[in-house]
Amino acid sequence: MPQTVGQLAEAAHYNAVAEVVNKIFGDKYPSALVTDANRKATHKFGWGAVNIDDALAQGTLITADRLQTMVDHTNVSIDHINVTDSILVFAIPIGRTGVTANTLVRAEDLNLIETKFNNSILVNDNHAYVDPADASLLPSTPLSGALYRRIMPWTNNLTGEHKFIFNDYTHARHFFNGGGQLQLFLEMSSGCTAGYFNWADIINEVGTLVFDWNTMYQSEGYTTAGNSAGKGFYDLTDRYGDGSDADGIVDDAGLLFTSAGVTINANTGYGYGYGYGYGSSTPGIFVSNTTSGYGYGYGYSGSCPGSPVYIVPITSYSGYAARYLKVYGKWANNGAEVHFKVVLDNTTLNQTVDGTIEATCNYLMPDVLTLNQSEFDVTPDPQFDIIDNFNTADDN
Repeated sequence: MPQTVGQLAEAAHYNAVAEVVNKIFGDKYPSALVTDANRKATHKFGWGAVNIDDALAQGTLITADRLQTMVDHTNVSIDHINVTDSILVFAIPIGRTGVTANTLVRAEDLNLIETKFNNSILVNDNHAYVDPADASLLPSTPLSGALYRRIMPWTNNLTGEHKFIFNDYTHARHFFNGGGQLQLFLEMSSGCTAGYFNWADIINEVGTLVFDWNTMYQSEGYTTAGNSAGKGFYDLTDRYGDGSDADGIVDDAGLLFTSAGVTINANTGYGYGYGYGYGSSTPGIFVSNTTSGYGYGYGYSGSCPGSPVYIVPITSYSGYAARYLKVYGKWANNGAEVHFKVVLDNTTLNQTVDGTIEATCNYLMPDVLTLNQSEFDVTPDPQFDIIDNFNTADDN
């Protein structure tokens, strides 16, 4: 806790502040396991730098170089996180930003560092979010070289599955703790069947799904809001919970996101919804723009025949409304891998779905930041591979 202004820094005070710095910039949980209980409360701290000394013996002289390292760690932290703040500026002498050799280390110097961490870096979990200016959005190239795409018609079920690969659980922790994100974008195009228009209406409105340490959410630019389960990296288990796990249990343990269903016109407030999808500007994409009490519709596309395509059979609207895109997640390989599963269940209506469905995966990689001997670095980048590219035996 803060000490008296004017007092020379003492080992106990230095140790307390150094522990706070290490909690974020270093790693106070280096032996953490993915099977530990209550991971979200503790494992979310730590970027992986080498810890500075935080157990100095009573009476140890607090040298200027020790304080300078803490200053540099603090300034790199402020630069990295997504807050508006400034570097450390000391009061004595006024305007001092560094610690020169032979400078007396005062209690108020340590107070300033402690305040920055407690009030700017730790508050609201700011430490786990990166400044967009200090990160790079990069494409994920599959190790297998496969395409994450299906062009053949399907009728009942479609699943896609992919994984991001880290060196180990600790590497994954540092990536997410430093603001790293894993992203998924799905789109459908060039179809003409009723099943195609139904699913295109759902999928093409989701936008980009972003997965971080805390949750999965839709990034800005989506058309219709779905439902996030509020689960991030530290909420994952080793099960999807969709019935495909070895235990066969359906409990949605790994359910991360469920899309919205059919788009209903908010101007009417009633009706089942039918629409007209014109292909002049976006061929093959159905947009529900009017409603009625019948629950059917027509879709036109530049790539389709001139006759109307019935979107929702009159007797089957309840089945249509109950269909959603779902995304599940789990960890594997002792936490070194993060797996995602995309599920489209079409068994209720059993409609043929043509056209192309494609998944694009990216990741947000925090940049390396260096100041003197202080370095923020959560490299290497995670690797990526496709487990099920929508063309396996369970896709039919």
